[in-house]
Amino acid sequence: MSKLHSGEFTLLVTVDRKTGDETHRIQAEYPPEEALESLASRVRPLILRKEPIYYEKALNALEEVVGADTLSDEIDLAWWHDYWRQVIDANLAAQAYWVETPSGSVTDRKLMYAWLYGDVIHAQSPTAPAIRDLDIDHRYYAAAPGIARICDRVIYTQIMMKGLIDSGLLVVDPEVLTSNVAVTTTRLDEPVRAFTAPIGTPVPGHPSPGGLAALDPAVWRSPGEDICELGGTAD
Repeated sequence: MSKLHSGEFTLLVTVDRKTGDETHRIQAEYPPEEALESLASRVRPLILRKEPIYYEKALNALEEVVGADTLSDEIDLAWWHDYWRQVIDANLAAQAYWVETPSGSVTDRKLMYAWLYGDVIHAQSPTAPAIRDLDIDHRYYAAAPGIARICDRVIYTQIMMKGLIDSGLLVVDPEVLTSNVAVTTTRLDEPVRAFTAPIGTPVPGHPSPGGLAALDPAVWRSPGEDICELGGTAD
């Protein structure tokens, strides 16, 4: 991620000593697209204005909760707003590079959003001529570093807020700091109560009056009863 954040790449230069001809190749490594899609979906609410945790709303809320004067003694709120805007504003100058095509030029910022909202979320074809000249690979090559820089803001904003919490200026539900936000267990194994019924039996409404106790035992039976009736052994 640090290489993506900095936009690091390798430039290979080859010179033919006899002819003086010179060729250049650019090389860089990017993560699998599926992994970056998952990461982008996690941070997207922070860059989407209509979301409740949009970065600007979150920062402004700090001023309301902590108090403008108290907060100004701890952080420069205007700096934090600009810190975020520098990575999410598609209309600013290029972050690392811009591309010239037969139809015009386009910044890495706009290519990032073309991948995020065009290729990943909405499946929309690019409308800007310069972006249409480039394939999805080039949109992804611009998006990966852009998403990495957004993640950088997320990490440092979390550190800043944790500092306010530790100092007692910001009080949050402790569960917010410990609740899982990503799935880590991919194998399901937990106790349940199971019932069977003939095909076509209406499924009781949820929640059904009386709960599971209201199920007609003549219709809804345990899987073990069915197995034994068929001559099997229920373990």
